[in-house]
Amino acid sequence: MKASQAVIVEPYKVEVREVDLPAPAENQILVATEVSAVSPGTELAVYTGTHQWLKDPNLPDWKFPFRSGYSAAGTIVAVGSKVTDWRPGERVSYPGNHASAELLTIGHERGRLWRMPARLDFEKAALACIFRYGMGASIRAGLTLGRSAAVLGLGMIGQCTLRCLCAAGAHPVVGIDSVKMRREAALAAGAFAALDASSPNLKKDLHDVLATRGAEIVADATGVPDAIPTAMSLACDGGQVVVVGSPRGRAKEVNFYDDLHRRYIEVTGAHGNMLFEPAHTRLAGHWDIHKAQNWLLHALADQRLNLAGLITQRLAPTVLGSAYEGLLKKKEEYLSVVLHWK
Repeated sequence: MKASQAVIVEPYKVEVREVDLPAPAENQILVATEVSAVSPGTELAVYTGTHQWLKDPNLPDWKFPFRSGYSAAGTIVAVGSKVTDWRPGERVSYPGNHASAELLTIGHERGRLWRMPARLDFEKAALACIFRYGMGASIRAGLTLGRSAAVLGLGMIGQCTLRCLCAAGAHPVVGIDSVKMRREAALAAGAFAALDASSPNLKKDLHDVLATRGAEIVADATGVPDAIPTAMSLACDGGQVVVVGSPRGRAKEVNFYDDLHRRYIEVTGAHGNMLFEPAHTRLAGHWDIHKAQNWLLHALADQRLNLAGLITQRLAPTVLGSAYEGLLKKKEEYLSVVLHWK
């Protein structure tokens, strides 16, 4: 079967190549992609050549040319002779690259896939794997119902975080970002308020909205290490700060006594993969990756997860490079990009 694959050949250069995919091996599934979604944090870090894993010799897959993307939806075309749980024609969500078709190997990290509810369309399902990285804040925080929450950084992961917190019953939920379009998208999704991160009085602004000294839950989704002390300052005494973005680097100023210890604040990580690994599932409330993805798919189908204002571009795969440039340089226009392969 011929397939098209998007590849980051080198920093700032993207190509779409044609390949021949063999018939599935005995433990493989062939899926034809309908839609794949762009994850701006990870993909832009590779596109610009700044992702830390590109320099790690122990990670041979993270080298140029790099096949980007990890969230897609499509239809099973064929299955291997030893695959018994899946059938051709089934609609699935999976951690797929940007490609018109994928061979998924059962038992491999990239070989996981989940059935789509009948009422869910491919475009929404294609976002599910990305949403898992924002969902971590709702799980790590424990009880969310009725607790106030603030999300710092309203890019793709921040939007996923805010929408999951709303779906989990947190209230009021406040979005914080310097980009107006992102704040408007958060409001469209049901945020109680959206604040400008560039305000010199951000703490007071949040206090005025919540009528309390800080939020009970603060999720940092900026990906910027120096934003974590800011996130800590926005939490109430005894509050929780959950890091859901991927901060690459070191924070310069953290006063552990005054800003953390004396205020009884909890700061925790919630990486969208590690949170659902077997060693962590008990701590995360007996969640595993399958439970998480199935919850997300059904929440998307039931519209408990509100996607209003989220998808800003629906593009052909051939212009993925221009989408990366837009996400980098036109933040008032680009928020979430999906690629349609049919």
